[in-house]
Amino acid sequence: MADIEVKGLVRYQGDRYSIELARGQRGGYGWTIKVRGDVGLEVLNELFKVDETLKSKFGQNQTE
Repeated sequence: MADIEVKGLVRYQGDRYSIELARGQRGGYGWTIKVRGDVGLEVLNELFKVDETLKSKFGQNQTE
């Protein structure tokens, strides 16, 4: 079961990956994705899928 923590940012911890999603002062979002696995290409594919999903929901990854 996944744990989600909300304290100015959202943290999701799953079996294969974790995500930290934060909203900046100007309303933009930024995130950190960590993916675990043994096969590099599979890890990269999972990373790209999660990143594209976050971009579609929260816009481009913005660093503030």
